[in-house]
Amino acid sequence: MPGRTEAFEVLLDFTNDTHDAATIQLLKDYGRSASAAIVLLHPGESITLVLDAGVIYQYALKTRSKVANVTARTWRDVNCPVSQLFPGGLSSSGSSDPWRPVNGITVDRLWKDMRFCMWNDA
Repeated sequence: MPGRTEAFEVLLDFTNDTHDAATIQLLKDYGRSASAAIVLLHPGESITLVLDAGVIYQYALKTRSKVANVTARTWRDVNCPVSQLFPGGLSSSGSSDPWRPVNGITVDRLWKDMRFCMWNDA
């Protein structure tokens, strides 16, 4: 007889270890609405997301013109450096081969988005 399971939370920490600013937002909102929540991470900054263990979450992480579609499904706390999501040499057509840079994190697609935004830190 299976034992009782209880839901628990895990922490997903994205750290911007690049020399450029990076943004994180829910994948379903990427490019759809100006009112969508977007987190801007300057170099050296990090954000910790609280997730339900085993639940699938999808994010778009962007730095300069490179975008990584990321799926997170993890059962433990994870630290994910942004640079690990972007392998060197992204082709102009992007890549559709999924790969796992960090336990529980899958990069489903890498592509380029030439749109850009200017942020005012004032």
